[in-house]
Amino acid sequence: MRQFSLFLKGTLILTFASLFSRFLGFLYKIFLAQALGAEGMGIYQLIFPVFAVCHALTASGLEVAIARFTAFHKKEEHASFLYAGLFLSLSVSLVIASILWYQADLISIHILHEARCGALLRIIAGVIPLSAVHCCFSGSYLGKKKAAIPAGAQILEQTLRIGAVWLLCRIYTQQGHSITPDLAVWGLLAGEAGSALFMLSLSNSTLPRPRNTHTFLSRCRTLLGMALPLTGTRLSLSLLQSAEAILIPISLRESGLNSAEALSLYGILTGMSLSFLMFPNAVTSSISAMLLPVISEEQAQGNKKNISTAIEYTILFGLIIGILFTGIFLRYGVSLGTIIFHEQLAGEFLATLAWICPFLYFTGNLNSILHGLGNTKITFFNQLAAIVVRIVFIMLFVPTHGIQGVLWGLLASQFLLCLLGIRAISTHFAPTLGLDTFILKPLSALLLSSGGMELFKRFLPTFRLGTELLTLTVNICIMAAAYFLLLFIFGIHKLIHLPGLKNKQHKRPIR
Repeated sequence: MRQFSLFLKGTLILTFASLFSRFLGFLYKIFLAQALGAEGMGIYQLIFPVFAVCHALTASGLEVAIARFTAFHKKEEHASFLYAGLFLSLSVSLVIASILWYQADLISIHILHEARCGALLRIIAGVIPLSAVHCCFSGSYLGKKKAAIPAGAQILEQTLRIGAVWLLCRIYTQQGHSITPDLAVWGLLAGEAGSALFMLSLSNSTLPRPRNTHTFLSRCRTLLGMALPLTGTRLSLSLLQSAEAILIPISLRESGLNSAEALSLYGILTGMSLSFLMFPNAVTSSISAMLLPVISEEQAQGNKKNISTAIEYTILFGLIIGILFTGIFLRYGVSLGTIIFHEQLAGEFLATLAWICPFLYFTGNLNSILHGLGNTKITFFNQLAAIVVRIVFIMLFVPTHGIQGVLWGLLASQFLLCLLGIRAISTHFAPTLGLDTFILKPLSALLLSSGGMELFKRFLPTFRLGTELLTLTVNICIMAAAYFLLLFIFGIHKLIHLPGLKNKQHKRPIR
């Protein structure tokens, strides 16, 4: 019962922080889109594949390893894993940051094919060590199921990022300078610096120092044993994702667009449409972050039933959220893009991609479960297959069909990733709920709530609440409220009680 309470509490804290941060980030994307324009957003988005590769090399694998081994070991051993992770992560990140600083122009011209990215990459070089510190502390706290500090750091990071960029834009505007993408990257640096200092200030006086060199080196070897394969897989994926991101503007130019038009379309898709699509992921990613240590503990205690229960409700929750937002984006996607970003294409892309929501919102959680079970190779090959599918679609269809080829690739790859993830966890999963609970009831609730909104519009065709945005927001909220009310009437809430996690079986740990 205590483990479930910690899991639920941590998930709620991270969910609140993620939703609040995503909301701030969403407003920030609107501000950036208006300040930079579609082409400026495209240039800004181009640097993130490079940052993803650097992050994979320096922090992502170690963050997962620290979380897993912190959850797996006694309280007095937690600090030793954190210090070992910080040493390893900072050592690599300083080297990578130096390389990026001195080779920024070469990377921007010969790899990104956009010389204007050089200045942005030099600023990113300063972000890398700070991000490494942030990730190591986040892994440690999540492993101890203390989600409040990572949640606070997340909100602080987003607030500082937005505040710094807003202030810089105000100064530049008053001085008559044009707003350029490098201002947004300075915001990234400010946010990571603030979150890293926040975690250091809270932890410096409470963590005991390593006992001796032998213990410290032993912890380094233990972390590397898990982090190196995970880093290798994430690096491979990041390289392929980088290739995918670079290929999109190149392939769009091959379809007949000039450089500015290609960057504009890329900016609309990645900086606008995908911002909407990933917003609900704040909830599911919070569950994902808390699932890894919980699954690790359940595996250590041999509680197969609890693992199966966690998988079952992860799938159910992902489908409930995913089916709802499929309906919302299909019904209101074009209006959202047009009203908020003043780009009808952003809304059209969102409506096309709405079909991937049910698959998108729980595949991340399935990957986290597999990581908790130690099956990192499976997630690597699953994600590798999905990226390869997207690249194939870009190379084959974008030169002839334009941006639609990218959208088709996203749909196909996410569907494949979902199928492979379900297949991978099937050996750990004994379902107790039926197809009606997983699909039919949520789908019925969506159809009824969407149909109800259509009837509402017919009876009140002139329904308005001030601005178009406010009216649209109220319509979406009413539809979502009706959806969840119908699910409540259908009795789904009576099924979500997590019996396996309440009735823990205390078995001898698996060696």
